[in-house]
Amino acid sequence: MKNVLGKTGLKVSRIGLGTVEIGLAYGLKNEGLPSEQDAITLLKTVVEIGITYIDTARGYGLAEERIGKSEIGKNDQIIIGTKFGQFIKNEPNLRGSDLEKRIREDIDLSRKKLNKETLQLAQFHNELEDYTNFSEIIEIAEKLKNEQKIQHVGIAVRGEAAALAAIKTGFFETIQLANNIVDQRMVQNVLKKARENNIGIINRSVLLKGALTPARASLPDALAELKQKADKAEAIAKNLGVDLPTLAIRYVLSQSAVSTALIGTVKANRIESALQALTQGPLPEEVLIQFQELAIADSAQIDPAKWPKVD
Repeated sequence: MKNVLGKTGLKVSRIGLGTVEIGLAYGLKNEGLPSEQDAITLLKTVVEIGITYIDTARGYGLAEERIGKSEIGKNDQIIIGTKFGQFIKNEPNLRGSDLEKRIREDIDLSRKKLNKETLQLAQFHNELEDYTNFSEIIEIAEKLKNEQKIQHVGIAVRGEAAALAAIKTGFFETIQLANNIVDQRMVQNVLKKARENNIGIINRSVLLKGALTPARASLPDALAELKQKADKAEAIAKNLGVDLPTLAIRYVLSQSAVSTALIGTVKANRIESALQALTQGPLPEEVLIQFQELAIADSAQIDPAKWPKVD
């Protein structure tokens, strides 16, 4: 089952693979970086079982290189979305030719690592909630499109303000954002406006870095509210006869604005489980209404970038 990714016209699987874990040690219960061969095997396996959207980033360590070596990108049906400009998180005042030089370096390195002459989807990796003036980013991206180094341009955001600012530009064709059972900040305004403007939504944090799985047992005490709400979600899941990860995936896919939901993993069976969840269809409206009570407003609880360090 595929969706069209907004104005890009690209057809993507409703479940996508997030690849941070094949490039960096990541996650609540990360078991270290997989070997190159294991990573390549995973990539080939998920493609075989129907995944056509692979999400990565220049900032994901070895991920792009491993995707390139897997050669899955030679299949015209496989869409690889990468990200550029993560360095702006530490250098928000970079402007002009210096900014363009750094972005070009990111794009050219991604092209080399992924073994792609033209990147199908390049997303501005914006990790700053208050970085909302995208005029120079857009100008540089337009040049890269004209040079056929990139085909489509999206943005990955943190927070509602950056997402709404991106929509207002009329330029970005996709938005990657966090949205899940306990983090519903984007539902009311951003998803609605994205749908109205035919912007493809790439939904990350479906399982909130493992907080909506049994791995939440290792969350620190400072995230007590998150644990409590996840426990309540699990109780709802049990009443419906499913596990919490399945419920979390179905919650995201019940929102019509979402083009593809990313599952970050190094284990193919988790992608198989996500595909199984997809076949169960959208959740009933009464269940979605129940979830409104599980929304957490405090971003320190629901944004992994703000979590205390977990040993």
